[in-house]
Amino acid sequence: MNKLKFFVGTKLLAGVFCLSAHVVFAQTAAQIEAAKDILAKVPAAEMASKSAELVANAPAKERAAVASATAQVVASIYPDVASATVVAISLRVPVVAPAAAAAAAAKLPNSAGEIAVAAAKVPGVRVGDVRPAVIAAVPSQAGQVVAALKRANLSSSLNPATAGTSVAVAGAPANSNKTGIF
Repeated sequence: MNKLKFFVGTKLLAGVFCLSAHVVFAQTAAQIEAAKDILAKVPAAEMASKSAELVANAPAKERAAVASATAQVVASIYPDVASATVVAISLRVPVVAPAAAAAAAAKLPNSAGEIAVAAAKVPGVRVGDVRPAVIAAVPSQAGQVVAALKRANLSSSLNPATAGTSVAVAGAPANSNKTGIF
């Protein structure tokens, strides 16, 4: 019976979010309220997993909007689990990580760097997508976001041209065949 209620709630939330995946912050007050109604009944310890489940169960075109609304609600209700929620959502649906991180950062601007790092560390999530989304959500924290990503050793991902270059290949002479055994 509990699963049935959750499934109906998920369908209700997904139905409420009829936005394009490219529109992150265009939720109406009614849509945010729908997310609050569903998530208000969830204990803090289960918030991250339930939020990720809501996003994963949403139709593909609506996942970014659902991720954004869910992250906003969680950041408002339980700010202590906002980063964990962004990570859980990003693990289930990596493509919506920028939307979730930006929405949570917008509600918790002093934690924007921490939230960006949490999302960017998830396998399959591109730092180059998370960084601009979070900075756009909280422009006043741009320096904090960039510094946090740099401290987290994600800076190599900020410049895709240098990412993946090994020391052995980089140090090999131009005329060598680079087939030595180390």
